[in-house]
Amino acid sequence: MKKYYVLLVCVVFFSLAKAQSFEIGARYLATSNWFFNSNVTNSGGGPNSTSESYNAAYSYTYGLHLAYNFTDHTGIEANIMLASLSQNYSGTFSQTPGQLTTGLYYYPGADYSSTTTLNTLQIPVMFRFLSGNGAYAEIGPQVEILSDANYSATYKEGPVSSYSSNVKQYYPSTYFSGVLAFGNNIRLSHSFFFNINLRLIYDFTDLKGVDALGQNMKDPSLYQSGNIHQMYGSYAATNAVSAAFGIGFVYRIGHDF
Repeated sequence: MKKYYVLLVCVVFFSLAKAQSFEIGARYLATSNWFFNSNVTNSGGGPNSTSESYNAAYSYTYGLHLAYNFTDHTGIEANIMLASLSQNYSGTFSQTPGQLTTGLYYYPGADYSSTTTLNTLQIPVMFRFLSGNGAYAEIGPQVEILSDANYSATYKEGPVSSYSSNVKQYYPSTYFSGVLAFGNNIRLSHSFFFNINLRLIYDFTDLKGVDALGQNMKDPSLYQSGNIHQMYGSYAATNAVSAAFGIGFVYRIGHDF
């Protein structure tokens, strides 16, 4: 009887081994990225409040694709990606003269536009569900390691025309996101595929960072009643949300399906 059990285990093992495959490739993602903070969203309630509005900005991600398919229908994927994530803003300064925490004295009622850009290393690890005909869905965590962060602004009226600053110190060095993805591998040859991919990413970590004016969101003077720099009632977390569409090329080694 033991011989039959051993034989059964061997058959199952070799059947699974035969179904396994490894993928390596490269991908590029065009990303719509947003740094949401409720204080920024709700700003500009009156003539004596500086307004902050979100504007779309082009972001991108590119890097290495790796995947291991356990069977025709399950697998795991990991990527090593370099990302440039930007958020554009625009708004109008308060009608009341004042000074930002950056040291800038703004022109009352003047318009401004600004951009914040984070450069990160993204490492998603996703469990994948394969249809068997090329289409698949994935879900899993993503770690993002910040390498740099910059802020720049232009002003339509004085006292200065522009301002820029490195703001990396105001962001966490590492943060975590969740990824939901859908894709399809389109066969070009026996083992070579053209990949299309849609990803939805939500950041679970408070990014802290800066507002549309380049001010450190953790600066307590922004929330102190009566302070010359006060702009908000209380501190609110910042979370990044992204939607990305990508293309890539994949080479598969092992079982073909």
